[in-house]
Amino acid sequence: MPNNTPDVTLWRGEALLHEDLVTPLHDHEESRNRLLATIDGRTRVVSPEQANSLVETMRPSRGIEDVEHTPTGPRFARRGLFRGSLIGLGGLLAASAAPRYSFAADSGRDLLVCVFLRGGFDGLSAVGPVGDAAYNKARGNLRIDSGLALGSTHVLNKNFSALNPVWNAGEMAVVLGSGHPDVTRSHFEDQDLCERAAKANVRSGWIGRHIASSSDASGTFRAITLGSRVVMSLTTSAYQSLAMSSVASFTLESSWNDGPKLMADLEAVYGDTGDVMAGQVKATLDAVTSLDSIRKQTYTPANGASYNKDSSWHTGLQDIARLAKANLGMEVACIDYGGWDMHQNIGLPTNAQGQFSSMAKDFATGLAAFRTDLGTRWNKVTVVTMSEFGRRVEINGDGGADHGHGNVMFLMGGAILGGKVYGSMPTLTAGNLNDGDVPITTDYRQALSEIVSKRLLNDKLDTVFPGFTPGASLGIA
Repeated sequence: MPNNTPDVTLWRGEALLHEDLVTPLHDHEESRNRLLATIDGRTRVVSPEQANSLVETMRPSRGIEDVEHTPTGPRFARRGLFRGSLIGLGGLLAASAAPRYSFAADSGRDLLVCVFLRGGFDGLSAVGPVGDAAYNKARGNLRIDSGLALGSTHVLNKNFSALNPVWNAGEMAVVLGSGHPDVTRSHFEDQDLCERAAKANVRSGWIGRHIASSSDASGTFRAITLGSRVVMSLTTSAYQSLAMSSVASFTLESSWNDGPKLMADLEAVYGDTGDVMAGQVKATLDAVTSLDSIRKQTYTPANGASYNKDSSWHTGLQDIARLAKANLGMEVACIDYGGWDMHQNIGLPTNAQGQFSSMAKDFATGLAAFRTDLGTRWNKVTVVTMSEFGRRVEINGDGGADHGHGNVMFLMGGAILGGKVYGSMPTLTAGNLNDGDVPITTDYRQALSEIVSKRLLNDKLDTVFPGFTPGASLGIA
């Protein structure tokens, strides 16, 4: 939920996870949480113990994977990646609004801010079709019939009103009927599918493949995770990902307050291994040095921008703005916004305190503050929202909406050809629906492919989106 205090606990050893080998998938029913791994050419569900064994077999290390602090100094001990106090399955799958970053040398590309609306965002509670009698009947008093006019055919829920200036400036676009054609209505399967933008046997994410195919592995570090895990979209075997809890606390400190000694010990243990672990530790230590000056400075948003310090979504966006201004070569920031799985009590759009309304306001005001804070840097930023699926057209008996298919995407930025609605959605009569769902009329990879080629300057779309052939251009960027 937007008002939760962000989890800033950095689990020991989290930087050493290898998500190109083991992928954590989350479902709102905890019993359906899964770990996936590719074994003998097949993607299988594995236990934490099996996942640990696989990683140790595939990536044997001559070093250590954890540091225990004792009164006499550090004691290095090999531990399982998924066992004991190091990190548990629950922690691995925990939702977080904390961003994940990728850095490289200055490339002239836009900064991509990829927002994953986890839980299944209800596009029909955000954007309503004007004059659709079937929609009005199915949604009843939850229908959207007032707000910002998106042309003559659709209207934006008034609780997103902080984004009205972005739309009016031509810097925000809405894509209708978006989704992956193979959607299953399963949270963990569809989140995985959406972030891979490829078949399950492709052990990488679309952003990771973009980074790997667009430039050398330059810069101090290729990807950073704030929070509980490396986001699947950033996963690739071409570079290592690094974990940190927050910008403010990103440093290596020991219980006896001798950070430099601990850093020296880690470098000595790992430095001569010559394998992926050595590269990871070097990235960690280099990152500590690079961010040390930023960590020590008090950050003041620019241009009168105001973030809500009680919202983890707002503080996550503020951290992105903070690093964007630090000129470290940040090229990607991935940030989650969870809590959209509203099977009950979506709430009236006229009730600002309702479940969807309050989250919509938090979402919109955070992005508005982010845009204001960036100033002219906004012209080189592209924001993309994604979600695993939409919701069903008809409201259920609990005042909520169940898992569906087609959805909406928001795209924002100084170079987005906004102030327009892209894609299509038919009238929501029963004959036009996919088993009661909004049909997917726009493959979400079409919109992403135009962002990758036009704003991220990468024409290797067959590598970034294997198995997908772009269709007629939407003209969105």
